[in-house]
Amino acid sequence: MNLRYNLRMKSINHSKMEFYYLDVLKIINLLLHSIVLTKCSVENFEIIRGIPIGNAKLYPHGKDFSCLDGTLTIPYSYINDDYCDCIDASDEPGTSACPNGTFYCTNKGHFPLVVPSSRVNDGICDCCDGSDEWANNVQKNACQNTCESHSYEARIEANRVDNLYAQGFKIRAQLITKGKYLLSQKQNKILHLLTKIKQAQLNRSSMFSKKEMAKNKEEKAIEEEKSNQQNKAIKIFNEIDTNKNNKIEVKEVIPYSTFDQNQDGLVSQDEIYYLMENKKELDLKDFVSNGWNRVNLLTFTKSFDKNQHLTKKNVEKEILNQDFNRNFKNETEKYNIEDIEAVKINELLYTEKTKIIIDESKKAQKQFEESDRIVKNLQKQLYELQKSISKNFGPDDEFAALDGQCYELTNDEYIYKLCLFEKITQRPIKGGPEINLGIWKDWTNFINNKPQYHTMLYDRGKYCLNHYQRFAYVHLNCGLKPKLISVSELNRCEYLIEFELPSVCVIQDTKYLKELEREEL
Repeated sequence: MNLRYNLRMKSINHSKMEFYYLDVLKIINLLLHSIVLTKCSVENFEIIRGIPIGNAKLYPHGKDFSCLDGTLTIPYSYINDDYCDCIDASDEPGTSACPNGTFYCTNKGHFPLVVPSSRVNDGICDCCDGSDEWANNVQKNACQNTCESHSYEARIEANRVDNLYAQGFKIRAQLITKGKYLLSQKQNKILHLLTKIKQAQLNRSSMFSKKEMAKNKEEKAIEEEKSNQQNKAIKIFNEIDTNKNNKIEVKEVIPYSTFDQNQDGLVSQDEIYYLMENKKELDLKDFVSNGWNRVNLLTFTKSFDKNQHLTKKNVEKEILNQDFNRNFKNETEKYNIEDIEAVKINELLYTEKTKIIIDESKKAQKQFEESDRIVKNLQKQLYELQKSISKNFGPDDEFAALDGQCYELTNDEYIYKLCLFEKITQRPIKGGPEINLGIWKDWTNFINNKPQYHTMLYDRGKYCLNHYQRFAYVHLNCGLKPKLISVSELNRCEYLIEFELPSVCVIQDTKYLKELEREEL
């Protein structure tokens, strides 16, 4: 091998010497070569295996060959000699000598194909014309030319795709008409909602004013009631304070019959404790803030007969069901002042006039809350509509009719649900919580800052174990009706969804269905 390499290097150096001393005859030969290049191209292509006909001029017959990367010039005989001389593998297009080389399959009558040079003469027919197995074909006719049958199948597939796009394009036109109509309906609804919101806001403003007026009136009435109650409390305090020392003492409570709850003619020790809050004496401040409420409670409960809803027994039961952390000796005979709010004693002790004012205030509050709820509901509808029409539904609104439409796909583990322009979810077949895989973001395949409308991005899904949010790409393909085809996980918590629909059946997209290239040799 080293000997061959040395010989090659000597030959290469000799070739370089010749190149530097080109004479007039050399130049004339080059000119003549350019004149007959077209004629030679076909001949050279037949001799040099593994190159397209367009590259034949780069391999002039019988002339020293310069590697296509310009790094080396070698004798013509070194081309396809099963030894890799050029770094870019351009000297061995028809053998497997260079690991980075490629072999060009002419495939006359079908599509040309480029395969890695490692597949040349490996016993497997990669080219339909069998040209990649030229050595094996010579020895045992290993590969038959199947280009004609492949071409026939390709034409059938091309016709199928053409028909699919033609039918899909008609449906797409219908979707465009429908989409534009739906968008106009939404726009009209927005205008209608704006009017309704304005009216609802005026009504809410009116209800707010009424609520505030009723509330002020209620507060004023309650203040008057408190003032009256305070005056009554002071009066009762003075009645009980028989020794006029500005304090109510236990001995002064005993003769006061109002505190005789069980009506046995005596004010018991427990009844005294109840009023006095286990204190030996109460000053006016304590009595007004707490004692007076207890007096009112006792007075109120005595005024109910047994047929009324809130009897003394019921009040006792209601109070005893609460835990007020009181240590009374006989709890079944006492009322706990802490439960006054539960039985609404203060309200029941209001005058009828005050009760009416309170009821009117509550009614005004409810009316305002209802008017406020109506405004917020209308504003939510407006927001959703404005959000919908602001989405990019394509240059012709071809996707607008599918906004919010949902489609499902079930595999062995999950049920996937794609709601177009909204979100993608996944839920286990055997039960479990639904997982958000992503929310509609935008189109992703942009060229020159313009979307191509073939790939959707749904992001901001549920957080994954690796602490970032799930997201999914939805790749759109031409189909006669919307259909969720497949879901795959590219990486952990990164999804690729294949979806068919007529909106992408654009006739211009069939440009990739090129006419069959035919190499006429």
